Amino acid sequence: MATDSSLLSVDAVDQLPFTAKEFDARLSSCRKAMSERGLDYLVLSSPENIYYLSGLVTRGYYVFQALVVMHTGEPIVVIRRFERTNVERLSYYQNIAIWRDTDVPADVLAKTLSEVGASGKTVGIDGNSYFFTVSAYETLRAALPNSRFVNASAVLEKCRRIKSPQEIAYIRRAAVATKAGFDAAREITHSGRTENEVAAAFHQAVIAAGSEYMAGHPYVASGPRTALPHASWSGRRIEKGDLVYIEGAGNTKRYSAALMRTWSMGKPNDDVRRAADTSIAALDAAIAAMKPGATSGEVDAACRSTVARAGLADAFLHRTAYSVGVGICPGWGEGWVMDIKEADPRVLESGMVFHIVPVLFPEPHVSVGFSATVLVNKVGAEILTDYSREMEC
Repeated sequence: MATDSSLLSVDAVDQLPFTAKEFDARLSSCRKAMSERGLDYLVLSSPENIYYLSGLVTRGYYVFQALVVMHTGEPIVVIRRFERTNVERLSYYQNIAIWRDTDVPADVLAKTLSEVGASGKTVGIDGNSYFFTVSAYETLRAALPNSRFVNASAVLEKCRRIKSPQEIAYIRRAAVATKAGFDAAREITHSGRTENEVAAAFHQAVIAAGSEYMAGHPYVASGPRTALPHASWSGRRIEKGDLVYIEGAGNTKRYSAALMRTWSMGKPNDDVRRAADTSIAALDAAIAAMKPGATSGEVDAACRSTVARAGLADAFLHRTAYSVGVGICPGWGEGWVMDIKEADPRVLESGMVFHIVPVLFPEPHVSVGFSATVLVNKVGAEILTDYSREMEC
């Protein structure tokens, strides 16, 4: 196991992403949350939650996997036999229940739960996970008819909101890669180039700067395609006068640092310039409002009121920000852990990290946005993905 004496190197490859002390603390916090919810057992199936507690990460998460947490003893990794080596080399926990390709995976999970005494008990499940299917749930209910199953997707919410020094170190390293990607993308973004060329430049530079595979592909759109939410490269050739929208996030040890910019191929018109200035002002207002003790709703109000004063309230269709931390495809955000939105009473604390996204739609075929990944510290907020806000290319 890794030593507990200091932060782990962000560049090391063959090591667990966190110290034994941090993994043990996370398990303790998880068990405390289970007790508060009245859970006897917890079944985690989202790859982000499994990684957070165990360090296990595999691109094979598209097939069934689970982590069973009890109040005593080591958690059990339920995994496909083909993935066993990943558990042995990448997971802090080595207690394994194997399913084979001829098995029904949920049957193996049900048997595992029965063997550890879950029959007749309250079992929390990752009910909001993309990877916990209705059929798996029905299999568990049929195999353990006396057990009570409850949706416990939010059990790790409080645990994951505040990032440890090691997590923050990974996000800082991801931010370095993100900046390299934007430098390369901006260099190549000119009329006559294609969206594909911009995306390729971003990918090459981010990966060369140390990023692992990204939690989500970058969004690259030009001209009228900028108004398509989450649009990405399509081969379109950039024309003089176009806007080019790009958003992406480098990744270190599954931790992302995201950034969004809008560039104009020449002088933008007055409406676009007004929207850009408003997005930047709203971003600054949100950052200025972020500090320990502020509520999510207060930060949102600072951002949203800035947009409203500019007469663009109807152009702001998005929440103000979302938490950034463990990111596994298809996305780098963890908004379900914490987000910044209207009238939200949740309180910000030191160690939280957010991607602030005041993207505006001032015209039917236009979007304009400037963003930053920001760390809430003891006195305010620190921009982690700081980058030029110059719009014209």
